Amino acid sequence: MTREEYLNELKSSIMSLSSEEQAEAIQYYSDYFDEADDDEKVMRELGSPDELAKTIIEKFANALVDTKPADSDNGKAESNNEENYYSDERCSIDALYFEFSKSEVRNLSMDFGAAEVAIIEGEKYCIETRGLPEECLNCYLSKEGTLVVSNIRRFNLNFWSHNRRSRIVPRVLVTLPRNGAVEKFRIAIGAGKVTSRALSFKCDSGNIDVGAGNMVLNGIFGGRLDMRCGMGNLNFKGSVTGSVNLDCGMGNVGLELKGNPKTYSYDAKVGLGDFRFNGEKKSGVCQIYNNQKLANHFSVNCGMGSVNIKIEE
Repeated sequence: MTREEYLNELKSSIMSLSSEEQAEAIQYYSDYFDEADDDEKVMRELGSPDELAKTIIEKFANALVDTKPADSDNGKAESNNEENYYSDERCSIDALYFEFSKSEVRNLSMDFGAAEVAIIEGEKYCIETRGLPEECLNCYLSKEGTLVVSNIRRFNLNFWSHNRRSRIVPRVLVTLPRNGAVEKFRIAIGAGKVTSRALSFKCDSGNIDVGAGNMVLNGIFGGRLDMRCGMGNLNFKGSVTGSVNLDCGMGNVGLELKGNPKTYSYDAKVGLGDFRFNGEKKSGVCQIYNNQKLANHFSVNCGMGSVNIKIEE
């Protein structure tokens, strides 16, 4: 089977995806063939078009593939030794895989730079990457039970250049256990993008930090939270209890929470931006103080951005 025949069969097998998702997947694997420069090796690695299509549809429509070897050990990273061009210098493109059992992890800390990150549900904690050099990713479980995932180490971002032969953008697929729970949850994104499918993940306390990127978290149920959004966008769906500190600079923050609106109070400092709390709108330079702080309380600083909080039972 030729490369063209393989990609044509793959496209026929993913017709259930949107046209944009199909185009993204086909472009990704077309680039993948170019990077490897060995069509037979790639087809052996990926399996049949039907098998690959199932992986794309079920796990990660944006073309991340399951790179777990059959005899993989916990926390062991594997590389497919494919090669990638970030600049004129040649460096390895690694397909890395890490997994940790649900019972091992007490805290979760994730920091991402310019990568595209997707978060889904599964049976255990899994971290899979494509297009990230191994030296640019840290993934380990500390003695205290904190799972650390980080790719904030600087790496060449010439994948945006038209002179670069490949357009493979660093990607990370994070799997969180269904109905998982941790004591502390932290996630940060720099200039990249984080998107989650519907989750059922709980934390006692959390820290969410968005720089100039975009983050969509759906299904995080937490206690006390600290949220910060610089110039990016943060969309959060789930629930929070206790105190919430929310700082928004020039970005946009939208919270859709489950709960009784009558059990929440707020204070707010607003600069030139907009602040909304269950339909109440405050804009322009103003300060709102609440003399009767409830157990569930928002403390909001909104500069030139926008903060919109909705709470419904």
